[in-house]
Amino acid sequence: MKTAPASLFLLAALAAAPAVATAQTTLAKTAAGWPTATAALSGTVADSLTRQPLAFATVVLQPAAATPVFSTISDERGAFRFEQVPPGHYQLLVRYIGYQPAAPVAVEVGAGQPATLGAVLLAPAGQQLKGVTVTATRPFIEQRAGKLVLNVAASPLAAGGNAYDVLGRAPGVLEQGQGFQLRGKNVAVLLDGKPTNLSGAELKTMLEAMPGSTLDQVEVIANPSARYDANGGAIINIITAKGRKLGTNGTATMGVGAGQYGRYNAGLSLNHRTAAANVYGSLDRQENRVYSTTSALRELSEGLQIAENGREVRHNQNNSAKLGLDYNLGKNASAGILLKGMLNLRDRDGQNLARLGNEALLSSASRVQTVGAAQFLSPSVNLYYKTKLDTAGRTLSLNADYFGYRKNWHNEYTTYLFDGNLQETGPASLLRDNSPARNSVRSAAADYTQPLGRATLEAGLKTTFTTTDNDIRWEQAAAGQPWAVDLGKTNHFIYRENINAAYANVGHTVGKVELQIGLRAEQTNTNGTSLTTGQKTNRHYLNLFPSISTQYNKSEKVQLGLSYRRRIDRFAFGIVNPFVTYVSQYRYVQGNPNISPSYSHNFEFSHSYNNILSTSISYGHHTNVLIDSYRQLEGTRIVVNSYRNYRSAESVSASTTLMKPLLAGKWMSVTTLGLEYARVNSPAVGLRNSRPSGYLSSNHTLTLPSGFKAEASAMYMSPMTFGGLAFQARFNAGLGLSKSLLKEAATLTLNVSDVFNTQQNRYTVLANGLNSASLDKTESRFVKLNFSYKFGNQRVKGSQRRSTGIEAEKMRMEN
Repeated sequence: MKTAPASLFLLAALAAAPAVATAQTTLAKTAAGWPTATAALSGTVADSLTRQPLAFATVVLQPAAATPVFSTISDERGAFRFEQVPPGHYQLLVRYIGYQPAAPVAVEVGAGQPATLGAVLLAPAGQQLKGVTVTATRPFIEQRAGKLVLNVAASPLAAGGNAYDVLGRAPGVLEQGQGFQLRGKNVAVLLDGKPTNLSGAELKTMLEAMPGSTLDQVEVIANPSARYDANGGAIINIITAKGRKLGTNGTATMGVGAGQYGRYNAGLSLNHRTAAANVYGSLDRQENRVYSTTSALRELSEGLQIAENGREVRHNQNNSAKLGLDYNLGKNASAGILLKGMLNLRDRDGQNLARLGNEALLSSASRVQTVGAAQFLSPSVNLYYKTKLDTAGRTLSLNADYFGYRKNWHNEYTTYLFDGNLQETGPASLLRDNSPARNSVRSAAADYTQPLGRATLEAGLKTTFTTTDNDIRWEQAAAGQPWAVDLGKTNHFIYRENINAAYANVGHTVGKVELQIGLRAEQTNTNGTSLTTGQKTNRHYLNLFPSISTQYNKSEKVQLGLSYRRRIDRFAFGIVNPFVTYVSQYRYVQGNPNISPSYSHNFEFSHSYNNILSTSISYGHHTNVLIDSYRQLEGTRIVVNSYRNYRSAESVSASTTLMKPLLAGKWMSVTTLGLEYARVNSPAVGLRNSRPSGYLSSNHTLTLPSGFKAEASAMYMSPMTFGGLAFQARFNAGLGLSKSLLKEAATLTLNVSDVFNTQQNRYTVLANGLNSASLDKTESRFVKLNFSYKFGNQRVKGSQRRSTGIEAEKMRMEN
């Protein structure tokens, strides 16, 4: 097994972990005569309002005499420690970006007597002190240790929008095929730390149904640790907003907008906290009507062309609700329950016109009229228990989760045929589908954390059971004739998957070097059954996913990192289903029950300078890679888009991000420049095509007088070729303006998305003898006006941020 050496190395590292404290700095003797009976000094750094630990704060220990000054940084838990401190009187100074400097703390260290300080509390720079207002705003994009953070609540452009819009603005994140990609790697989308378990059109529906006003932050993690599910090469974690006040408080939002059609949104969230319990909930609704257009031109071998043009209007009604309870069982334990649900209704009305011929002569034509309705219901439940086992920092978290996905889907297709003179050649043919889906995910997880001296051990167990039941029923008829089952398209398919996982992760800090070693084991059992054909596919496999990363903190300004991780890309659940999706008379989409997961080895080098400039270079080698495939049905002009595994692929990416405050911090500029290249290693015609692509994204926020804030963002990506697909350049830009009202309790926001109406997907298929060019565009330019008002006590600690154990599976659920 290829991963065996890595796993043995991890076990050896666990056995050899020394019992010394995390994030320490050993003080060297630099002057003769220092006492030899030294002592240790430790403490923590935390936010003065929320009491949350502040990671990587700068801590300085300054002796009273003019002897050398010693410094260190706090670890991920906000803890710091000095070893071998000579006896004497000192001053402790703590600094953290975005917070007021703490007042100097007088410290006396005795000979050979370890000392522990109370928490050093820092006040956020933006709070009011003694009637003097210190203005500080969070930028939309921040670079933090190991991740990029989008502060959605600080963005005027996010108001009145949705989660899908926000993800599209993250530097380096691109929508590709059935999901998102970051630096050429597939992305797993999490919601409050848990996989969404949806992909493709279903993931997009869910993200579009999440109002931007319900989001707090979005974390973009390019290299997740062994604690996360091994599925996906990168992670996007969507963190929903939580109240931070004691007593009763809430936020009300409402907004209107217009593109070609009108839209509106409204929401209400409430939070009530006592010393022992916190009850919170929210209701949100969005309603809109959006158009989409498609066009395709396919060259045929006999000198003919098929030209297709379609337009569809969808009416969406998105409703979401949440109700939660957090309860403190004592000083060191808490438990809670969270209920969430989404109800999405969608009506569609569209038509597609296809012409067969050439520039000089039209041979025939067809028009497909489509009407349909769909209903999506997604209830979920999370139960959790968390306890602090002792004062040394040992913690245990237990989670149990359920996610349900119910879909009722009905479409009717009426096809009219015409001759070369556009005269009808006969009665219309009718086709309809009724495709309900009943999917569920159940999960249980336990996570344990324990300090091991200077190291920290994280370990956990998780089991997940997923069932997807898709009953695809197709019927056909000639006009005026009775309906008959279309056996070529009808299929009832049930897919069951069980994943049992265990992980261990050790973080160790020695001086300026931080080392993290992890190993995750996942045992997978799958069963796919077509009740229509009797076909069954069973698989059982065990995989080990080692990871190792190191960071060298050369100075407070310069950090260097190097990492390796093995990952798995599991297919979306809809892809393994062999059902047919009817697009037009000449185009179908079909799943493949015989596909297998893809595996990858990922390497990355990173550099950060002064929290202003960050650079990364990564390489990935992918085996059994899963990509789109296209084929023409023999004896017909129908093209089927499906999915296949190919031997391997290579990916290389590089990016650099400049985060520069200007105008005394009132103007924050975040610009990312990147390069991507990927190649499929396959003898198939056209699949080895490759072409590197560059992208540039830039976001600017400007704090103006009188409570105004402005924001502008833009993204450009040059043409790219991967496998049998060649994508053309893409560009979009957005503008936003907000104004604080009613003593900063309310905010009025006006924004315009995709100002120049350029957001579209243009691509060419050049593989397996096919030559076709397509353009897909969903309406993206909207003007939105949004108003939000915060009421009640505004200084309460928020409800606990909850993550469930089923997000990866939810992301993969599709159609």
